[in-house]
Amino acid sequence: MKKLLGIVGIGLGLTLVGCGQKEEKKEIVVYSSFEEDYVPSYIEAFNKEYPNIKVNLVRDSSGIIAAKFDAEKANPQADVMWGVATTGIILNQDYLQPLNYDIKNIDTKFYDTSSKEPKWVGISAWMTAFSFNKIEGKELQMPLSYEDLLKDEFKGKIVMPNPASSGTGFLTVSAWLQLMGEKKAWNYMENLNKNIDMYVHSGSAPTKMASQGETVVGIGMGFESLKEEANGAPIATIFPKEGSGWEMEIVGVVKKEKIKPAAEIFAKWAISENAMKMYAKNRGVVTDSRVKPELKGYPADVYAQMINNNLLWAAENRDRILKEWENRFGKQK
Repeated sequence: MKKLLGIVGIGLGLTLVGCGQKEEKKEIVVYSSFEEDYVPSYIEAFNKEYPNIKVNLVRDSSGIIAAKFDAEKANPQADVMWGVATTGIILNQDYLQPLNYDIKNIDTKFYDTSSKEPKWVGISAWMTAFSFNKIEGKELQMPLSYEDLLKDEFKGKIVMPNPASSGTGFLTVSAWLQLMGEKKAWNYMENLNKNIDMYVHSGSAPTKMASQGETVVGIGMGFESLKEEANGAPIATIFPKEGSGWEMEIVGVVKKEKIKPAAEIFAKWAISENAMKMYAKNRGVVTDSRVKPELKGYPADVYAQMINNNLLWAAENRDRILKEWENRFGKQK
């Protein structure tokens, strides 16, 4: 179900300017997949800087938001896409407006380079990690690599997300295909499947199952695993030595006949250092090199841990990859 959150900014509907003149409060429609728990604090911070802009937020899962964006291309309803997964948007990036974002502190792999000015800029990212239950796995050697997961001792002791229903599952499968090449990667997944206990629909479920002792190894999100570990769960968070697959959330102004200046203001604010610091509290890795993850346990050079990820390739080949995965593994567990 679509969730419409009308977030009214701090301040009055009318703001006095100059000698008795009044300026109507500006409004923008923003589509987002950010978690509902985080959004109010983000919008409150934006309205402290821009009290005369009201943000009407339409929030849903990345898949639903991407589908809405695609369906509305001929008659766009949103002014800004914010906190939406790249692979859901990138095939329609020509429907985003190039903008002179301040990107000097953001690596080129985190923003659009298809035009002189980026059509979108990444803001926060999540990556593959293992959650290893140290109690249930006390007789086992902790896996440090993807290859380690193939050891016989892990038979029936691994849970991973189904890539057809989980973005975390898909980014992990996509990473294997890009790191190993397709032939070797599908062979790897055939061998890994022998050790998989089950494929689950949620990207966070494997981490929670490992935390609760329901499995020894959960393949999931590094940020979720580090949070569970920090909260006292008996797990170790492992970032595989070959590198981690990753996905990121982006911001972009929707291309329209008439683009609202308030939409450009919001999009530029969304990649500001202040905004990045807030994302870092909730999402872990952000794209601004000045802002480091607040959670302890990430690799010292977190960007080096992230594979050289071709997000456009992943998006273009998503349907083909998922069909192949479903044919091989979808009905097995």
